[in-house]
Amino acid sequence: EMWEMDNYPEGEIQEMIDIYTGKGMTTEDASLVVTTMAKYKDFFVDVMMAEELELQVPEPNHRLASFKEGATMFCSFAAFGSLPLLGYVIIPTAFPTLGTDALFATACVVTGIVLFIFGCVKSIFSASHWLLCGTETLLLGGACATTAYTIGQYVNAIVDGQQQ
Repeated sequence: EMWEMDNYPEGEIQEMIDIYTGKGMTTEDASLVVTTMAKYKDFFVDVMMAEELELQVPEPNHRLASFKEGATMFCSFAAFGSLPLLGYVIIPTAFPTLGTDALFATACVVTGIVLFIFGCVKSIFSASHWLLCGTETLLLGGACATTAYTIGQYVNAIVDGQQQ
């Protein structure tokens, strides 16, 4: 947007006028608003990014904030992702007579519970209801897990077929 503003400001101004008239402003009002904003180049580019491209303008310390968000996300996924595996550690110790099918079913149930709880926690940081977030995360995570399992079974069958 900055390059376009430097090299073709009339086009950028017209694009913004079109956006504002599309939102219900008269052409006269949109022209007044946009030409006033265009006097302040950096401000206008930020507005264009938000209105035209629907992008957020990064904060000055966005690298540190992004790193913190990434570290938090990693720790969350590592913690929540390890919980279903605990079913393979704790359940066999508590119930040594369970077979592999029961252990797999237990891991699936624990995974479903963890996904639902993870979605409920996610609702704290969004405007969505906790039940909706929990259900959405359970369904999406379950679909991803099912896809990964199916692909693993398919690859395993191919590998087993090549070894014979």
